[in-house]
Amino acid sequence: MAKQRMIVTDDQLLIDMDLLFNAIREAKGDWQQVETEMKQYLAMVQGMTESISTDDN
Repeated sequence: MAKQRMIVTDDQLLIDMDLLFNAIREAKGDWQQVETEMKQYLAMVQGMTESISTDDN
């Protein structure tokens, strides 16, 4: 069975701990950079879903 690494809701990213800690390691421990990147990713996904919602109307 495939493991889910990330679940995206309207206002949250639910992230697998391994994925999160690997991202922090790749950023050489800069968790603030990873936090910023995750917030940017969420904003991008929210923008995509908002554009789909407005296209449907």
